[in-house]
Amino acid sequence: MDYVYHYTSADGLKGILESKSLWATNAEYLNDFREIKEGIDKIKSLRDSLSEFSQRKLEEIYAKHKNLSLDVVKKAMQNEEVHLANHFLQFLWYIIEKNALDEIYTTSFTTKRDSLNHWLTYGTEQTSYCIKFNKEELHDDMYFRQRKFLSSYDAVEYKPATNILNSVLEKHYLPELLGYILNSNLDEKEQDEKCAIAAIEAFNEIIFKVSSIKNRAFEYEKEYRFTLFYPGIVSLNGNEKVDYFDFIDSSHFEFLEPENGEFFPLHYRTLKSGVIAPYRAIPFSKQSIEEIIIGPSENNQLAVKGLRSLLASLDFDVEVSSTKTSFRRI
Repeated sequence: MDYVYHYTSADGLKGILESKSLWATNAEYLNDFREIKEGIDKIKSLRDSLSEFSQRKLEEIYAKHKNLSLDVVKKAMQNEEVHLANHFLQFLWYIIEKNALDEIYTTSFTTKRDSLNHWLTYGTEQTSYCIKFNKEELHDDMYFRQRKFLSSYDAVEYKPATNILNSVLEKHYLPELLGYILNSNLDEKEQDEKCAIAAIEAFNEIIFKVSSIKNRAFEYEKEYRFTLFYPGIVSLNGNEKVDYFDFIDSSHFEFLEPENGEFFPLHYRTLKSGVIAPYRAIPFSKQSIEEIIIGPSENNQLAVKGLRSLLASLDFDVEVSSTKTSFRRI
């Protein structure tokens, strides 16, 4: 069973418990956004060197993916229009250039329980709290797709973004497209449609991966990040704009309609900097919280008593414990 932990203030904990939701803040308003933007900029800088794959490179990618010898793959490809796979790259670069990064929302966890570094970094001068979540009880991607959002829970990667694009392309999307070309009876128009859909899916995956990178100096945090992305309306090469979920094959989704307004409506909060930032409230089940740890506090007994009273009033069955770290503010 996997657990993740969320460190917060007393006001933050009270808001989380009362609303039974976490706040996913628009990434543009967070310190980490600089790294997200730098990641996208680094990917854009690869355009000249990664605008087209040679026949040989496509053969190598497919052979590696299918675990076939290069000779076998060369023979299979020699009479096929494998260059059509490069239409995918044209679509992808168009999407990367044209799409803004204003609909990315994130909230952070860590895999570190009762960590002194986290109490110091994310705690307050007053009493702070660490919420233990059972990751298996948090909502999965299908929950969000049914509400026309995309989501991802990912361990933060503390490495440069330059490797992300090659990894996304060569491990999944190009082999998939070459499979369409070599193993189907699709005509060129249908292949182009497959390329377009794959390009949008690749862009979404890149967004999630870039949203989960951070400077190596913060590796000690062992951060785990939830990302919510609203794909909205898509358009390729100036074609008609359509809803993302109408563009892809959504026949296996059972979409839900909100009873009032919209799912995950925008709210606003004030950051420590005084800036007003938009966020979306992400609901969770009561069963997903298994423990709340009270951080370093001069009023530990009162903190325990107050927290247990709040939990009882909200009908939460959660273990309450206190930090084992040796630390006090002076």
